[in-house]
Amino acid sequence: MASIEARLQQLEDRVAIQDLAAEYCRAIDDRDLEAFLETYTEDCVLRYKDGAMRIDGKPVLREYYTNRFKQYGLTFHYPHAHVISFDGPDQAHGWLSGHAEMGLSGEGWLAAFRYTDVYRRETSKEGMKWQFAERELAAWYYMKIADLPQGMGQTLRKHYHGELMAAELPESMDTYKAMHNL
Repeated sequence: MASIEARLQQLEDRVAIQDLAAEYCRAIDDRDLEAFLETYTEDCVLRYKDGAMRIDGKPVLREYYTNRFKQYGLTFHYPHAHVISFDGPDQAHGWLSGHAEMGLSGEGWLAAFRYTDVYRRETSKEGMKWQFAERELAAWYYMKIADLPQGMGQTLRKHYHGELMAAELPESMDTYKAMHNL
């Protein structure tokens, strides 16, 4: 069994990583680009599971979100269940489910998603802190609120720029495929 000090450090680290996820949401909703960028390592990777987007490194992340933030109206991102596993004193991985309410082009949108993350403790502007090294985003749905009642029963539950796309979740999960003999 690990020492009390090691176990306490891991609890503090778990809370710090949960705070990281909450700060990510706050920074998006406040359009605080600098705080948002501070949640990522310099060599970060952010990608969509479906391959529609991949960003490598903080300079590209800055450029993408400088433009993306301008497209948003009101947004409210909610982190939900969060599971974290430690790979070492400065490395962890986990997943986080959540959803977002968004105003885009004058309409209300909802999204439900799961992030699969790699976390790393690194030196930042604020000293040593946990940051996202990798984030992969997979969606259960991403659609206008008005489309939600009928859209939830469809496989094309992601609506990007007028295009209907298949959602990754739950259809890409091995357990889902096995349950439904897919």
